[in-house]
Amino acid sequence: MNKSRQRFEKNINGKTMRYCQKYNIWIDREGNYAYREYNNASWNAPLIIYKRADGSKYLNPKSPGEIPLDEAVAICFNPMPNDGKKYILIHKDKNLGNCRADNLEWKEVRKFSPTATERKLDNGLIVKRNGEVIDKKKVLPVVTETGDSDTDRMVAIDPYVRYFRKNRWKREEEVHTRIDDLMAAAEFVGGDKTSMTRPRVLHKDMDYLNFDEENLEWVEENSPEYQVYMKRKKEDMDKLTKKLNWNNPNFPKD
Repeated sequence: MNKSRQRFEKNINGKTMRYCQKYNIWIDREGNYAYREYNNASWNAPLIIYKRADGSKYLNPKSPGEIPLDEAVAICFNPMPNDGKKYILIHKDKNLGNCRADNLEWKEVRKFSPTATERKLDNGLIVKRNGEVIDKKKVLPVVTETGDSDTDRMVAIDPYVRYFRKNRWKREEEVHTRIDDLMAAAEFVGGDKTSMTRPRVLHKDMDYLNFDEENLEWVEENSPEYQVYMKRKKEDMDKLTKKLNWNNPNFPKD
């Protein structure tokens, strides 16, 4: 197809059509009309819509071959969320032959059962609903502090767990992962972040060390509640740093 003719939406034979780049076709919102354009305009023509025994519909041009009609409509009028999650396309009324855009919906395929109280991640860690992280049948301690050799003091840090995994050279290496990230990977953070610009994990009770599922929620980074939480988190970490260095002569006193 001539790239100069690739427009998002236009009228073809009295129908409002949108271009589906994936399959190089034009499709209408109702899923009743499909059209293909060629460099040689005399070849332009509607495409035949075929129907299977189960009611689902498809197109079958020579290139690229069989095209699911519902997917083509959804791509143009109701695109799949681009958030890294896995989705399947469903027909709201259960009628596979109804390919209207407003009848199509992308349903998330959850990696874990919603009722599971502990979930195993791809890295082998098991994350529990209460925020505990287990590796090789042992609960990993949460690291909240570290030594700073430059200032000769202990400092509070963003909480993480430490574990070991083999690298590409099959050597054991130490891995650090934030608890918030693990809870998110295990789908223990409430709310829907798909439409957020910069989603962040909020600790609703303002306690940055409380990782219980009921305490975690997705919010925008610039939301007032997240800004309040981050301010409180910094204050609490500063207090912990001060407590850790109560007898350190190199630590500045108030």
